[in-house]
Amino acid sequence: MDPPDVVSGPTDAEPFDAGPAPSSALRPVPGELTVVQLDLPPGPTFRLGESAIVVGPSGSVVLLDVGNSSHDDDVRARLQEVNRHLGRPDGQVDWIILTHFHGDHVGAMADLFSGNNPLSVTGGVVYRGFVDLGEGMNTNDYAEVCDLLRGPLASQARPLCVSASAPPCRWASGDDPVLASGCPGLAEGDLSAASDDASGLPAYFDLDGARVSFSAANGWVYDGREARFMRFGHEDGNEENGRSLVGQISYGPFTYHFGGDLTGSGEATEPDVESFWATHAGAEIYGTLGADVIHAHHHARRTSSNTVLIDLLAPLDGRSRNVVAGINQMYVGSPATEVVTAWTGRARLGRGAFWVTEIAPGGDSSSASTDLVAADGEVIIQTFGAGAGYWVQASGPALHTRGFSSLR
Repeated sequence: MDPPDVVSGPTDAEPFDAGPAPSSALRPVPGELTVVQLDLPPGPTFRLGESAIVVGPSGSVVLLDVGNSSHDDDVRARLQEVNRHLGRPDGQVDWIILTHFHGDHVGAMADLFSGNNPLSVTGGVVYRGFVDLGEGMNTNDYAEVCDLLRGPLASQARPLCVSASAPPCRWASGDDPVLASGCPGLAEGDLSAASDDASGLPAYFDLDGARVSFSAANGWVYDGREARFMRFGHEDGNEENGRSLVGQISYGPFTYHFGGDLTGSGEATEPDVESFWATHAGAEIYGTLGADVIHAHHHARRTSSNTVLIDLLAPLDGRSRNVVAGINQMYVGSPATEVVTAWTGRARLGRGAFWVTEIAPGGDSSSASTDLVAADGEVIIQTFGAGAGYWVQASGPALHTRGFSSLR
């Protein structure tokens, strides 16, 4: 195993030593935030899928997307392992975040809540709402999510966007897309309580001192003062990606950015929501420092990670940051060489790196570069010192861990 890196503090002139690197796979510990980017298997069939498990400092658990319809057993087993380590009921989760209605992000929902070991949610399920539907989404998976959130999980549903009418769960090609009349949920403050819904505070829920907050959904962005809307179509899969939820996980000075499959290329049917969000909300949220860890949108494909987004989240200031992407072998071409280069070029990440669960066929495989770390397993982020610093770990067959100071 590599020795711990000496990593940058507020400037490269003020380095600090993170101490001995963990000698085994990181597990949630009291008082710290943990994010586990799952390595979901491709299997013998076409099994795209992404999910992450977030554990708060006192043991609250969040699922950030849930993988493909064939990944329910994988997600359930990993969640069970985490819960047993924490002394919680096997199938309990506090919150679920569904970034958009593509099968590789929401397909496992129905199976996770059925069978002999169904999950239970104590907090809520955050999603965009049943609005702006179209052929770009996976209609069967949408229908199953709709059935759950209008049925057994209705009291846990936390939609961020609303429409003038309620669409059917069995939406079909040619049906009314049910345009959103707005996304008031982005300004409803604490999603676990209704008492501050009129406060105008950006949407959030707390995790034992850590916080998960939301700044965009369905092409709407909110900076804490004004909501803005970017209009685009519903026919293409990348237009569905453009409707992804965007948010931040913060703990003390540590920040983690996520945005599902948000698009940013600006090509036909690939709306540049990344620039729209970065300009109208991201700059307010991240200022000049950017984020400590960035989840690369859309599995590090060419549709995303544009210059405006990267300059905001990882400015060229000599500080160290890290990027994570959830990829399995079915995401052919991921991570795209252009995307890896855009994030790592000009020493943009300082002593940080671009960490991926796997490199898919046709993806960037420049293994000679320390800027790209392929875990062949999970990528785990865990804070230390109550968020003053953090570890990033590739927890595959060859354990590799680096430590960093947080930016703020």
